[in-house]
Amino acid sequence: MSTSERPTDTKSLLARLDGAAAYTLTLTDRWDVSPSLIGMRLEGDLSTLHPLPGNDLMFGIPDAGGDGTFRRRYTIRSINHEADSLELWVDRIPGGPGALWAEKTPLGSLVEAIGPRGQVVLDPMADWHLFVGDLSFISAAYAMAEAIDPPGQALFVLEIPDPADAVLPELDDHIGVTVCFVERSERSLDDPSGLIRSLDVLEFPRDDGHVYVGGELHVVAALKHYFGERAIPGDALHTKPYWRLGVSNLPHGEPKKD
Repeated sequence: MSTSERPTDTKSLLARLDGAAAYTLTLTDRWDVSPSLIGMRLEGDLSTLHPLPGNDLMFGIPDAGGDGTFRRRYTIRSINHEADSLELWVDRIPGGPGALWAEKTPLGSLVEAIGPRGQVVLDPMADWHLFVGDLSFISAAYAMAEAIDPPGQALFVLEIPDPADAVLPELDDHIGVTVCFVERSERSLDDPSGLIRSLDVLEFPRDDGHVYVGGELHVVAALKHYFGERAIPGDALHTKPYWRLGVSNLPHGEPKKD
């Protein structure tokens, strides 16, 4: 059985995902973070959910068959254990059933979530952190950056489709911050050239840094190659494709790689 054919029912997922648990959450609020970003608040018993900054949850998304096994993964933007609530930011731009679910699910709906998931998390030993990608990565980038212990340095090069999507993280006053928003203009969603041109003029800080990349599959692959050419060592680079232009993510929520 190939990876794409592995069962996505809750029992099968929990059997092979170490440290993950299933949560039944209620969608209690939704708002526009920006023209392209949907904010969602979900509530439930989160007493056993302790994600690392950058971790995500795998959500059960209704599909045409209604069997509840269609999955999409979204980074935990923030979690409030006192209120038993968490927030997500979901990018509208790639479209697809996940974005539709985020935009149209009625308030009060019950949602199954499995997690925490994800291997791209903050490197606590790095002196500086560079986050590069599109809006699908902004939630993870900001969640990680907001966990940096001061003094530290956070740099962002993020491609946005609309100037109004230039929302900022909430960082400690003692964190050095550099933010570059790259307007996509007429470039295709799988064109890395805008990000690369911006990175070409960015001087990396001295000392030991860590680079985190997330977004469309082809863009992530191009940036992985780019940072290799800029002598970022492999153990200081984390990359994560969140989606693939023109190809729906697989039932378990990952983009098809081949």
